[in-house]
Amino acid sequence: MVNLRGRAGKGTSGCLTTLVLFGIALYFGLPVADVYVRQYQFAEEMRSQARLAPSLTDAVIRRRLEDKADALDLPAEALKTLKIKRTGGTARRITIDAEYSETVVRPFFRHTFTFRPHAEEQL
Repeated sequence: MVNLRGRAGKGTSGCLTTLVLFGIALYFGLPVADVYVRQYQFAEEMRSQARLAPSLTDAVIRRRLEDKADALDLPAEALKTLKIKRTGGTARRITIDAEYSETVVRPFFRHTFTFRPHAEEQL
């Protein structure tokens, strides 16, 4: 008879524990990651529109950002706080700012994330 004591892999509880912990991390982590990915995509669109600003009007930039926010299913608060500001003079610049909050709710976990995406480019 072969003695299995001391051999690696003799039990399944270690593997099962790892799988359960991995599943819990996914359950709580994916919604949080989704919030951050959508914020990054919106901020990237803001930077893109700021780069194109010399050939676009503020109304066109606002419409494109509203379309992106709708596509990303961002809260309406993101559009209400959207500010597009152009400065004149020798240092012509465009600044695009927004601020919004999203809440992730899971059992035993509730957190509100506040985002302030910002884009600034020289015109």
